[in-house]
Amino acid sequence: MKTLFTLFRKNSLFFLPFLLWIIVGGVLLATYSQRELFLGINGEHSAIGDVLITGITYLGDGIMFGIILILMLIMQKFRLFFIGLATFLLAAIIVQIAKHYFNAPRPIAYFGDETALVHTVKWVTVHSSCSFPSGHSTVAFGMFSFLAIIIRNKKLGLLFIGLALLAAYSRIYLAQHFFADVYVGSILGTLCTVIVCGFFKFRDSTESPELCTEAILKANASL
Repeated sequence: MKTLFTLFRKNSLFFLPFLLWIIVGGVLLATYSQRELFLGINGEHSAIGDVLITGITYLGDGIMFGIILILMLIMQKFRLFFIGLATFLLAAIIVQIAKHYFNAPRPIAYFGDETALVHTVKWVTVHSSCSFPSGHSTVAFGMFSFLAIIIRNKKLGLLFIGLALLAAYSRIYLAQHFFADVYVGSILGTLCTVIVCGFFKFRDSTESPELCTEAILKANASL
């Protein structure tokens, strides 16, 4: 518990806005229906937004996380590479199991004959099944919470949470997911990072008390 508290405290610029997002998102889910939330967000669009959001959504693509992991290998940050890889694999496994277990319809299938209400971008392929939870949102929050923890400049935590939220928003804008999909995905991705990083810090603390609060930062001292 002390290890997790230290992790949250040192990365408060990411985790405090994340906590606010969890509270606000939970209130929205309790107040509005799935239909109302989706149409309210997806209905606000523009030609410029279509282009920008199409690019932003790749922030939650597994390829982006893969590029970061490759860079860590090139920089010989092997310990961070394995922590990041473990985070990604844990998130991917959980999401794929959940997606196929629930097999929830995506917006384009959910609205059926009312698809005219759904805004889509003509150059983006819109899927129809396995909506819950959002894989892109899970990966985005897993990746950006991971970066927030390992980067020494903690002020970047605000940037990382902002980018993660943009990636989640893009999934609704592009009609790929509902609000609940990205909301739960954000929680899953962040939890995967906390679990993996907490495990490595706990393991270090059992070997040397001095490493309890600095294990991951020390491994990335020159990043």
